[in-house]
Amino acid sequence: MLTGTLLGDGSLPIHGRYPRLFVKHKADHEALALFKYEVFRELISMSPHYFSQRLIGRDYPCVQFVTRTNAIFSPWRQRFYRGRRKIVPLDIARGLSPLALAVWLMDDGAADYAGLTFQTHSFTRAETNRLAAVLRREYNLRTSVRENRGSWIVYVFAESIPRLRQIVRPHLLTEFEYKLIPRRSRTP
Repeated sequence: MLTGTLLGDGSLPIHGRYPRLFVKHKADHEALALFKYEVFRELISMSPHYFSQRLIGRDYPCVQFVTRTNAIFSPWRQRFYRGRRKIVPLDIARGLSPLALAVWLMDDGAADYAGLTFQTHSFTRAETNRLAAVLRREYNLRTSVRENRGSWIVYVFAESIPRLRQIVRPHLLTEFEYKLIPRRSRTP
């Protein structure tokens, strides 16, 4: 769960002596936020917080939670951060289980016209290449890396969508199944 969350929008900021997990999703993805909340519940002392975030003159409803600081997150912080920048660890294949892949898909996956993308904008090209290679090697998915808005994203080709669906299905929340349906295949 933590690997998929950290590949997505989750973060481990240091607060005092130890890190804590910070999770924020748009309100439309409340089911994912609550799923993660239940997994980390023993480390949380607050209820999920609902609010609107104003960006470029528009309000975006959000839901977030933060865990208490805990030494349990320290090895994760060391693995997934260089200074303040989140990275893709060299050994990412070790932690990219089907559950982690499903969480990452629900967090940062997006249906494309023909395939699917993982929105890896915060990672370097080398890190994005690493993720694409792990998906090819570990899960036999046909992938490539594409430039998008000045950054790099992982693209999963349409022919690999059925295989990806099979891998993540046991862990995928029903609210996120739409991410596995390329836009050209959707009925109007």
